[in-house]
Amino acid sequence: MNRRHILLQMVVWTVVVGASGVWLSPADGFPEPAVVSKAWAFEFSHGTPQPIAIVDGTGNTTWYWYMTYKVENNTDADRLFIPEIVVANDSGETAIAGGTVPVAVFNQIKERVGNPLLIHPALVIDLMRQGPDHAKESVAVWPVSEQDVDQLTVFVSGLSGETQQIPDPLTGERVLMRRTLMIDYDTPGTSTAIQGQPVLARGERWIMR
Repeated sequence: MNRRHILLQMVVWTVVVGASGVWLSPADGFPEPAVVSKAWAFEFSHGTPQPIAIVDGTGNTTWYWYMTYKVENNTDADRLFIPEIVVANDSGETAIAGGTVPVAVFNQIKERVGNPLLIHPALVIDLMRQGPDHAKESVAVWPVSEQDVDQLTVFVSGLSGETQQIPDPLTGERVLMRRTLMIDYDTPGTSTAIQGQPVLARGERWIMR
């Protein structure tokens, strides 16, 4: 295991448990969800992260990553969808791919994707009605790092009602954690040629975060 992979593991653990005050060693393994969950869960599908260059009114160019996704409610009730998407990389950085995406950036992504049903991340937070006719499509957007990034991990929460009470090893206080989808990518190459950088899926799994 190389140094950058170890650093990513440390960052991932900070993202997974740090915000809740629960600190565990990577060797301990991630907190695991139930093998067969009794909680509700949305159907979730996603595209591969893609880079896009956005030129502002002054001619300055800013690069972003974006990942399209689709959510469908096939549970037994209408439920509120409040996604939380966090991205970590092997340079030790984290970013929230939330609803603060500038409208101009979203509009250019929507035009490139060519999907008239794409919803701005700030507007996707809503009641999810049941059935495929009420599915929602949106996009996670975060800035391209100035560092040389070779690995990305995307965490998506808000897709399930499953929670666990995890004891803090320092205080013993129990902390609420949610079932979260963790998606790993390799991004070999250099950020100076981001438009041609490969994005290779390494797998995904459910964890508790």
